[in-house]
Amino acid sequence: MNRRHFLRQSGAALAVGTVLGPGASRALAAARAAAVPAEIGIQLYSVRDLFPGDVNGVLDMLARYGYTQVETAGYAERPPSSFRAALDTFGISAPSAHIGLDLLRSDLGAALESAQAVGHRYVVVPWLAPDQRPDRDGYLALADEINRMGERAQRAGLKMAYHNHDFEFETFGTDRPAYFDLVERLDPDLVAMELDLYWATVAGYDPVELFERYPGRFKMWHVKDGAGADMTQSVVGQGTMDWPRLFAASETAGLEYAFIEADTPPNGDSLAFAEGSIDYLKSLR
Repeated sequence: MNRRHFLRQSGAALAVGTVLGPGASRALAAARAAAVPAEIGIQLYSVRDLFPGDVNGVLDMLARYGYTQVETAGYAERPPSSFRAALDTFGISAPSAHIGLDLLRSDLGAALESAQAVGHRYVVVPWLAPDQRPDRDGYLALADEINRMGERAQRAGLKMAYHNHDFEFETFGTDRPAYFDLVERLDPDLVAMELDLYWATVAGYDPVELFERYPGRFKMWHVKDGAGADMTQSVVGQGTMDWPRLFAASETAGLEYAFIEADTPPNGDSLAFAEGSIDYLKSLR
């Protein structure tokens, strides 16, 4: 990671502050009491364009921006112990890991051993292929399966979690989204919820209402923003998500960890996204 790139990214962050404008500044001033966590994380899927080619360089930059936590999406083609050593070098912890359902099904024991080696607290089911979510009964069966995984994870000193997109809110011809069934079937002692605030919003649901419906269940958030009618993903703070309101409800949610994420970083610049997004969240404190 060379100095020229570092200075260019710093300039991008200054541009973010200019874009916010007076309206956003008033919102920030009104949100000083919002419970933005002291430690902010990032889902490493957001910087996958730079992994695994420059693991140390990326971690160095993230630490410079102020990230002290990451959520993994694989270990950059390194053994878990080697990846943990790289995190330790830059003072970064990884309390959570996204591990695909197929991998969990094929060798849960190995996945849990890797999670222990890296120092995770949570092992998260990150996404479901269409054939893994055929109908409402499929979600209920999946919840039972994740509960059983949760029992094994608990014995290993870990906890399972589930991360949503928008498709979990399919109603299957009723007035009730399957996501409600999933949350209610998952055992809170064994499985936490990681709410992707953006995808819940895209699906038409207010995250704060979800927090109030299931208080204390949402231990982790994906902090993701979008702008315009199609909610094109943006730097956090430059979209339409009401972050002061959301963080003000963090205690109701049960929030422990907040991970900034972009499925597709704006302008293809993942480091500018990472820097601008954390700068915005830090400004809410």
